[in-house]
Amino acid sequence: RRIDRHRIHDSHKEPPDMTPKRQKTAHGEISGNAADVEADVSIINPEIFSPEVLAQYKSKYADAKPYTHGVVTPLCDDARLRTVQAEMREHLTANFKETDLFKVLQTGDLVTIDKADPSIVPKIPELLKLRAAIYSPQFRAMVQEMTGCAPLTDRIDCSANVYPRSGHLLCHDDVIGTRCISYIIYLTDPDEGWTAGDGGALELYPVIEPGTPAVDPTTELLPAWNSMAFFTVQPGRSFHSVQEVFAEDKPRLSISGWYHAAEAPKGSEHATLTQLQTRTGGDDDIEDFTPFPAAIAAIVKEAAAAEEDKKAGGGQAEKNEGDREEHDEDEDCLQIWPDKEDLEYLARWVNPEYLQAENVLRIRAKMEEDSSVQLREFLIPEHAAAIRAATRVEDSGGALGDGRVPNREAGVGGGWVAVGPTHKQRYLAYDPGAVSDDSAGRPGEDEPGEDTPGRAKGEGGSAGAILRAIREELFASEPFARLLAAMTNLRPTAYKGDVRRFRPGLDYTVAHHGILTVDPRLDATLCVVDDEGDIKSSAWDFGECGGFECYIAADEEGDAANAATAAVYKAQGEDDEDELLSVSASFNTLSLVHRDEGLMRFVKYVSHLAPSSRWDVAMQYTVEGIDDSDEEEDDDGGEEDGEGEELE
Repeated sequence: RRIDRHRIHDSHKEPPDMTPKRQKTAHGEISGNAADVEADVSIINPEIFSPEVLAQYKSKYADAKPYTHGVVTPLCDDARLRTVQAEMREHLTANFKETDLFKVLQTGDLVTIDKADPSIVPKIPELLKLRAAIYSPQFRAMVQEMTGCAPLTDRIDCSANVYPRSGHLLCHDDVIGTRCISYIIYLTDPDEGWTAGDGGALELYPVIEPGTPAVDPTTELLPAWNSMAFFTVQPGRSFHSVQEVFAEDKPRLSISGWYHAAEAPKGSEHATLTQLQTRTGGDDDIEDFTPFPAAIAAIVKEAAAAEEDKKAGGGQAEKNEGDREEHDEDEDCLQIWPDKEDLEYLARWVNPEYLQAENVLRIRAKMEEDSSVQLREFLIPEHAAAIRAATRVEDSGGALGDGRVPNREAGVGGGWVAVGPTHKQRYLAYDPGAVSDDSAGRPGEDEPGEDTPGRAKGEGGSAGAILRAIREELFASEPFARLLAAMTNLRPTAYKGDVRRFRPGLDYTVAHHGILTVDPRLDATLCVVDDEGDIKSSAWDFGECGGFECYIAADEEGDAANAATAAVYKAQGEDDEDELLSVSASFNTLSLVHRDEGLMRFVKYVSHLAPSSRWDVAMQYTVEGIDDSDEEEDDDGGEEDGEGEELE
């Protein structure tokens, strides 16, 4: 993703294509340590230091839910804070950054701004006075009294951020090092109040258990002008996010940072950063996969043969092996490539272009060269039309997409359940068993059954039921597994997968080591979005509304290669993740990716500006490589009935 520079006062516009210069500076004696800065707090509203007002803030802070937090307002003298805002707009430069976790404009580190560029000092006097005031001994003592935290050091740690329209920061807990109190000072438009419809709220999440946030927040704090929000940094508990900004011409400008204690908080094993950088199984666990019957039969036969060889011993074992190879040659090759019956079954679902020999060979060559391929118009028009109609009806009914402000409950129910934990993912998954009693009997909400192959159970009904049927009847079928073998030269042995919906303004997945690939996998993802017309198609193609799927690499040591994660926890982070592949969302497109070990992936947060939800059937297959002897056997034995030569 590109990194651009532009002035803060233009933050709501598209950033110009300019590459920033990196500046490496150390903490200066003045700007890095509050004890070395003159303690002038005249810019701060004096009332907040009074014992009576401070006692009120302290009481509210202690009683706040879902965890201790508070808001001080008004923080500053109004006229002087307006001057601070003007100085920032005029003289600070911001870098545009987008990762799996955020989309934001970040300034350089405000800690070292005067040391890095002394010429800027006379241009931002009020900003420097505000920085000195909030890290002064008097103000830190007020923060310590209000929050009840441990003694705070004089370390300065802050930066400025601008969230333009569609800007966001996903759920995390802020825990790193000795951070003790997080804060945000809001410098939004002082003359036009901020409303819930503008988005950009600071969202606070309760926890289901330590380290696991709830799917949705229970408290939202609006970024009101001249207010300062605080919360205590607690490992695995202080989960928060910045809601996507919905307002078109009201950039969310703020100064954010931390007050540090002398020691790190206890319980760091529950911290978001620790969890995202820890391999815990999950997505890659073999126990979650369902073996194909043919693969089970092959394993059983191999075990029986081994036992027979063990009993027979020596030369008899060699004779048995030779007999088995001769007897099973035709049977083995039919388990690799589609036969006539397979092709007839697949033709009820799959675009016939993808069943032609020359096209399959092209796909295989592309997979061998790039390890990925995207197959557009994969399903035949009958199924594609049914899916398009159903998804449009449900997006329209939920008032989702095209810039509409989302309702968190949109789409939940009728078999769709919200999936977390939110610091790793949030989307809806279709589970027919989750259909409530009052929805029983609704069109399209029954489970896939023994319907005629080639017609999705519930077609003409719900999008979830149609996509679920495609998962069960096509992607979980052995004919499809053999088609994948022909296309990829990889033999699927087991599968798992979900029917998912990523709602505009709400849903995403995040790259983390819990989904780090240990053994090679074949991903087959059928994507469905509304991309009819140039405007909608461009929105998805260029990734401006999110919804694309991205593959990134972990480093050789297995530590966090995800700079996106680390950047959330730094005032300024310049590293970018090692992006290997980015697949834009498009309608009726099957994406095949041979995911090797050491890779992570994510679906980028879908903006409220997206034309529709991103719907998909996301399958994974355990695979075995097909060696040359398998292909030679298939060439000799796969032409029976004149159909084998279609797929060689």
